[in-house]
Amino acid sequence: MNIKSYILELIDGLADKELPWVDMMKLEQIKKKILAADGNDLRNRKSPLHLSASAVVFKGQDCFFILHPYLKEVLLPAGHVENAETPFACAIREFKEETGREVKFNTGEQENLLDINLIHIPHNPLKNESSHFHIDLRYRLFSDSKHQENVEAELPVYLLKEKEAPDEFKKYYYINKG
Repeated sequence: MNIKSYILELIDGLADKELPWVDMMKLEQIKKKILAADGNDLRNRKSPLHLSASAVVFKGQDCFFILHPYLKEVLLPAGHVENAETPFACAIREFKEETGREVKFNTGEQENLLDINLIHIPHNPLKNESSHFHIDLRYRLFSDSKHQENVEAELPVYLLKEKEAPDEFKKYYYINKG
């Protein structure tokens, strides 16, 4: 299956979950962008529309965040989906790279998919990147508490309570309640 079809299937599966924070109009907008995109590989970092994946990981009631080095914003650990990589594998890899910590999961990609967002990324002259859009797939992963002492993180890492988290991500604390 090609990557466009694969992502469209993930979007349909997410819509079927009826999660309270999922915006159906946003999902339709993302589907239209995918269908209109040139070529078939949404993993090409030079294209105006490509994939990224984020990890939503809690430790107790606190969620892991990083400080993005260019945007200077507190965000979920995330990054570009590499060639031949699934978005789910990307979320796992990026969490490990950016926080230095391991994660685990109980089920597969579709079951762990929490949300999909369309993010405008501004021009980055430091990386010689044009303005573009990310289709960001956000996955629920679980902190693997083994071997988590004295880890080396690539970026500044924060464990934030819901009231401290950026507004965009507060909705995900819902999954950690009850």
